[in-house]
Amino acid sequence: MITEPSLLLPLIPFIPLMAALFVALGETDDAGRYVAFLCGTVPSLVLGGLLASHLVTPHGSQPVILTAWGGFLYADVLSALLICCTYFVVAAVGIYSFAYIRHDVEAGLVAESGMRLYYFLLLVFSAFMTWTLIVSHLFFMFLVIEIATIAVSFLVATYKTKYALIASFKYNLLVVMAMLFAVMGAVFIFARMTTVDPTLSRIHVLDMGKLATLLPVSLALTIVACFVCAFGTKGGMMPFHSWLPDAHSEAPAPISALLSGLVVVVGPFGFARTVALFSPHYTQVVTLAAVLGCASITLGILLAIAQDDLKRLLAYSTISQVGYVFAGVGLGTYLGIYGGLFHAVTHLLAKALLFFCAGAIIYRLGLRRISDLGGLSRKMPVTAACFFVGCLSIGGLPLFAGFPSKYTVVLALAQAHLWWAVVVSALAGTLTLAGLVWAAYRVFWGEESPKVAALAPARHELPTLMMVPMIALAVSVVVLGVWPQALYPVLDSGVRSILALVGR
Repeated sequence: MITEPSLLLPLIPFIPLMAALFVALGETDDAGRYVAFLCGTVPSLVLGGLLASHLVTPHGSQPVILTAWGGFLYADVLSALLICCTYFVVAAVGIYSFAYIRHDVEAGLVAESGMRLYYFLLLVFSAFMTWTLIVSHLFFMFLVIEIATIAVSFLVATYKTKYALIASFKYNLLVVMAMLFAVMGAVFIFARMTTVDPTLSRIHVLDMGKLATLLPVSLALTIVACFVCAFGTKGGMMPFHSWLPDAHSEAPAPISALLSGLVVVVGPFGFARTVALFSPHYTQVVTLAAVLGCASITLGILLAIAQDDLKRLLAYSTISQVGYVFAGVGLGTYLGIYGGLFHAVTHLLAKALLFFCAGAIIYRLGLRRISDLGGLSRKMPVTAACFFVGCLSIGGLPLFAGFPSKYTVVLALAQAHLWWAVVVSALAGTLTLAGLVWAAYRVFWGEESPKVAALAPARHELPTLMMVPMIALAVSVVVLGVWPQALYPVLDSGVRSILALVGR
């Protein structure tokens, strides 16, 4: 593994922090806040892309890792990929929110001062999400995850209703408690590492692969259990999922897209940095990840198709889809980690798209119950097309991004001879496609409901600033479905950098 110093690592999270201070302290109108927000996200997206381009290496060559501050910060291709995803999704959420949150302010749902706080918190979240992806020290990683969690919990409570505040508190409490399990696992590692290898003086992610083979079996499995509880909760995996449906349904639609598309990715990322490094040495870890992943896949979609609330349906679908990610990453094999990370990216794009579409319906009609909707394709044809693209991708239909990623996870399960998991994931995938398409049909092509006829008497699409992020995400989903090789160099380098930590 090749290690190189880099000045970009501390710079990337510094940019949104400066923009956040400007939004918080500057006397600006909406236009000023929007400019500050874009100045805090777009340059970081560009720098993340430069980081990724530098770290991608040909298959068969040694992976490259960039470090800063004496190894306290580091980045491999996985870090760079998720940095790009972070700022792409946050920028899309912010642009979509220009009209969405302004509409809520005019409707009296959000105070005028709430606009400033909203964009301040988005930028703060971006900065600390970046820190999560590049901090090598485990204790500091958990600390910045907590700070990002607090920022998101305030965003969930944007409307300040009773149920929004309860959902925010529940999310904050459960994730904070879950991170205590991660701290406990790190403490176990710290307590043993000076005796098993005195050269290891700090709890760094780069040392996890070496430590996995030096710890006693019982202690290693205890540490894995702590990390599974922590990152399983953060990622919304069964049975640690209870915060997810409430937070998604009570938050504004753009924040639901942020939660489902990006926030839950921290769970699989933590899995890749910790649990996946134990999987090659302990078959129990592989079995545990497969069981919990398949439980999420199955129960998540069964609960989803039983929902009448469109946002709760999408939220439970997220629980199902992250099951594929956790199952793949938890295998600890090249194909498993590749498929899990690939599906994390495709789900991120498709689910953000679906929540944007749900937000478009709420923005235009103020309705979210499927039984109240119907015939919307004639009123909002672009939204209908985007929603179907997202559903077909999540359902794993060929020519859409979710198909190659989900298929890779299933192949990895077959390669590990977990045939029961192959059957479960394949059947649940079929049920996902049928359930989401049926829900989409009822919303957009079913008989027009009286409420839709009264609230939308004529065809009327969304403001341009809401349409652009939706169309961009829909195009991304189709492009990755037709040309999945586009992500191969990045994912291949990322997986090799993870496996290099365990000597593979």
